[in-house]
Amino acid sequence: MRKLSILFLAIVVSSVMTAQTIDVTAYSQNIALKESQNKHGDMIYQIAAYPYISETYEIPAYGLYQKYWDTLNIRSKILEIPFSNDRLMLMLVQDANNPFVMPCQFEKIKTAYGESKSGGFHPGIDLKTEPQTLVKSCFDGVVRMSRNYGDYGFTVVVRHYNGLETVYAHLDKICVAPGQILKSGQVIGQTGTTGNTKECILHFETRFMNEYFDPELVIDFEEEDILQNNMALMSRDFNIISLDETGNWKPSAPKPQPQPVVHDVKPDIKQEAAPSKEKSQLVTEEKPKPKEETSTTPQQPQRPQTEVITEDETAAVYHTVAAGENLYRISLKYNTTVDKILKLNNLKNADKIIEGQKIRVK
Repeated sequence: MRKLSILFLAIVVSSVMTAQTIDVTAYSQNIALKESQNKHGDMIYQIAAYPYISETYEIPAYGLYQKYWDTLNIRSKILEIPFSNDRLMLMLVQDANNPFVMPCQFEKIKTAYGESKSGGFHPGIDLKTEPQTLVKSCFDGVVRMSRNYGDYGFTVVVRHYNGLETVYAHLDKICVAPGQILKSGQVIGQTGTTGNTKECILHFETRFMNEYFDPELVIDFEEEDILQNNMALMSRDFNIISLDETGNWKPSAPKPQPQPVVHDVKPDIKQEAAPSKEKSQLVTEEKPKPKEETSTTPQQPQRPQTEVITEDETAAVYHTVAAGENLYRISLKYNTTVDKILKLNNLKNADKIIEGQKIRVK
């Protein structure tokens, strides 16, 4: 029996010593080895086997965000929110796609969004949980940031396909890396006490175009469901401050670091070995663009064309529907609404559009 125990221990030690270790940083991603052991600060965790994006067109709302994709900061750039008559319409769930899932099981709301008694401002909502409660992505999306982030502690930011971003902070462990594609309900980590909290909580934020607003405008935390599918946000719902102003946030964010820029280059993915840093990085420092494209640069999918046709001295704008587009995304592109597009085209069902269809948007 003792010999068997020693043999078993030797096998375990041998497997640990031969396991490959890859650091998950802002500039390197574990693409080939889906379950390699990784270090994140002083924590060791397993990267889940979720797929990675390989082209910039796979980034949610990439054009809407002016090609902003920062894996180092929650917020490092001020973007203009596309209000229309001081209203921003967001469709949260479309048909059976992108269903909503609560971020975690919780006991109660510990701290609400808004002004605190100390005079500071709390940019999210704190949910008191049991230690190591699983944290899940609320909607389908792509991981934008996953790191130890100042007073936020271990933090994950997920950008969703309607442009909404959700922030999950004070995590004990993280199992995702920037660039991973998530389905709603997939686990991204577990709750803990990292950052500036001593209690086990999930600090949860909802943001759009980098600016935060009350999560209770999206989620009914008593019913544990979204309030409504089509939500309207006003300019007064956002608390917009300058980048160098902290406003006594609780938790506070570190000073933004230089913003990485995504290049339209597909990484060279190998199945047998870990990719090198040069080939595996999706996010790199910005470099001057070459004057001419080389034959090795992959071509981006052809973008939908916009036509302007004059009818009775009034400019009518038409759009050709691209693969995967819906009326909500098209309305954001042209600063209009789904209802207006439906009326212009005598459509009754927003889901009855097909690829290649030409529709009037203005």
